[in-house]
Order: sequence, then structure tokens, then C-alpha cells
Amino acid sequence: MKVDESPVGVARLIGEVAAPPETVFDFFVTPEKLVDWWSEEATIDLRIDGEYEMAWPSQGLRLLGRFLVVEPGERLAFTWSYSHKPEEPRTVDVRFKASDAGTELTIEHTHGDDPDERQDYIDGWQFFIERLRSVLAES
Repeated sequence: MKVDESPVGVARLIGEVAAPPETVFDFFVTPEKLVDWWSEEATIDLRIDGEYEMAWPSQGLRLLGRFLVVEPGERLAFTWSYSHKPEEPRTVDVRFKASDAGTELTIEHTHGDDPDERQDYIDGWQFFIERLRSVLAES
């Protein structure tokens, strides 16, 4: 995933994933698939305003949010809030576009004014999308 030009307050990453958009989308919204590449535990209510929770009990972390946009194989937008941080929820907008390699994935993650927070999101997405690529290559 490469970091792309983005508006202030948004980290935008773009990259290719070697699977069709519908498959990649499923790996973002199916609890059994999420735990293969992202979280240790996941619960999903995949409706507009439906809630999700991803957890890493081994690290004492919980990520909570609501779905804002659910367009299977095309777009997924959701709020993002760690249970241990008092900040305003962030927003993540993921777009899935068919490409010669499979899927062009664009992730836009809002952040506050802190450059370290921005970099943390960039580093996290780059790390986890590499894990997703590995899982997809094995399946």
C-alpha cells in the first residue's frame, strides 16, 4: 500500500490485492475471515448503523464502530474508535475496484492533528493489508 496525496486530516492509501473485489470485501466483513488477517476476535452486524467490534484480548484492545456505507464488493465505510481512547471516532472509507491484478484497494482513514496518529494508521494499514495479501495467496 502506498500513501497517496490526501486532504488534511485524512490518510489515503492505495494498493493492489490479488483477489476479486467481492472476495476482498468479504475478508473485511466476515468475522471468521477477519480473524485470519486482522483481529483476534470479531463480531459484525453488517447493516447501515450496524455495529462491529474487533478485539485483541492478548493486548487488551477493543476497536468499536458503526457501519456508514455497505456496498458489497464496492465500498465499506465505518466509524473507528478504540475503547481505551477518549477521542472522537475516526472514519474509515474503503473502496474496492476491479483491476488487472484483482482489486485496487483505496483506504481513507480520518485522523486528528497529531502526525504520530496519522503515521500509526498508515503503518497499521500497511502491516495488516500485507497480512491480508498473504492469507488470500494461501487460499
